[in-house]
Amino acid sequence: MFVQGYKNNKFWLLFPALVCLFFASRIFPDQHSKIFRTYSLKFYTCLYGDVEFYFIPLKDTIYYTGEDFIEIDLKNQLAFHVTRSGVVDTIKISSGNKYLSRAIETPRGLFAVQNKAPIQISRQFENTEMLNWIGFNGNIGFHGLKKTGYYSSLGRRPTSHGCVRMSNEDGVRWYNKIRIGTPVLVYKTTPLRIIKFDNLSRFNPNTDILIRNGNKFYYSLLNQRLSNLLNGEHYRKNLGKVFLAPKVKLINPAITVDTDAIIPFQKASLTRKISNVEESISTAVVQDYLNISDTCVIIN
Repeated sequence: MFVQGYKNNKFWLLFPALVCLFFASRIFPDQHSKIFRTYSLKFYTCLYGDVEFYFIPLKDTIYYTGEDFIEIDLKNQLAFHVTRSGVVDTIKISSGNKYLSRAIETPRGLFAVQNKAPIQISRQFENTEMLNWIGFNGNIGFHGLKKTGYYSSLGRRPTSHGCVRMSNEDGVRWYNKIRIGTPVLVYKTTPLRIIKFDNLSRFNPNTDILIRNGNKFYYSLLNQRLSNLLNGEHYRKNLGKVFLAPKVKLINPAITVDTDAIIPFQKASLTRKISNVEESISTAVVQDYLNISDTCVIIN
């Protein structure tokens, strides 16, 4: 049957349609799937004497006690609404293009939704009506437009003056469910800082930090933690975990979340735990690399 159909002209009439269906399945995935929200794991090696370590770079994690957050991937022109239940709503976007007149690249960092409006007027750009506005960084936010010519750029390339454009259909859905104070993580490369869900019951007031408001002290502290990570001193200087309370308005914080630098192997802590007591040790003491708590594997 296949051989006969192959030789038949009807096969060649159906062939273009089959090819189109194949590529459509690749280009237009399920809007509510997790297909795009993946980070590539890069493994690195380092030598300490005769011991070679094979490790996954550590990340500085913010433990969020709320119910949902947003991620914006500028490289792939995608945005994700992530919920504690595990549902991820993926949409195509078009972010800021700094090469346009009066435009900037959509700023990277950790923000939070500040305001919402069914229609927001842009005085800067000839009173343009921005539909289903969700602002998260001053005059930067999600929105749609009445004219839909930009739809062809969604998920493909940045074309806005700084905001994050979305389709009007996605805009209606997101506007109805996203609340003021929802964290927004914006990155272009693989993020060095990520958000994970946690419960306040696991907060340790003796060692952990709880961000309850938009005090700039927390911004400096988070950036210092990332600096320690990039210097390989996470286990030595970043004591405790960072928790973020719900509905915190992070206003223009400039909290770094990604960089082109490679995260190095993290140096061992200068304390070792014996029962419930921490005993300080000198850097001159030879470390027992077999018992270091780190994401590494020893290769013989």
